[in-house]
Amino acid sequence: MKTKKIVVFASGSGSNFKALHQAAMKKEIPARITALICDNPDAGALTYARDHDIRTEVISPRGFVDPETYKKKLDEILDEESPDLIVLAGYLKKIPDEIVERYPRKIINIHPSLLPKYGGKGWYGMRVHRAVINNREKETGCTVHYVTQDYDEGPVIARVKVPVSEKDTAETVAAKVLRQEHVLYPKVVRFLLSNT
Repeated sequence: MKTKKIVVFASGSGSNFKALHQAAMKKEIPARITALICDNPDAGALTYARDHDIRTEVISPRGFVDPETYKKKLDEILDEESPDLIVLAGYLKKIPDEIVERYPRKIINIHPSLLPKYGGKGWYGMRVHRAVINNREKETGCTVHYVTQDYDEGPVIARVKVPVSEKDTAETVAAKVLRQEHVLYPKVVRFLLSNT
């Protein structure tokens, strides 16, 4: 049976990327990560990928004369990799609509809230966790969903709830949610790849 392939998109430290790679190395995921696409040349995810002999591509829309050229470059990389699944792991740029259409139900994202709460353009990272604290939410969590043309609006695949106490800060909530992301994301990837 041919080994399934994952391409990951990340913008920052890549902790979910690392969690997925480690799960794949332990054979907890029936696939290997063959490439990391990153829009930020200083992202910690790149260092990890290079240390583990994973192909890296630094490509940002700002580096191209127009969106069409950028999309063509992304298309070329994805053609070469032929991924079974594209996984967004803290990737802050919007995936071009044409790529989303070309890979229906093959692009997933994890978001640090219980969508649809605190989702959409501009909602990411600590902005989400501060809003949870400021609004005195009793629970938050993380959501894995399919990527569509609209930010954070694709069909939900799975979510995990995380309780919020009166003593919590945005930082403690962020840490609790991230721990759950590292558990949930590999599980969802395993489920999706085992059922395709």
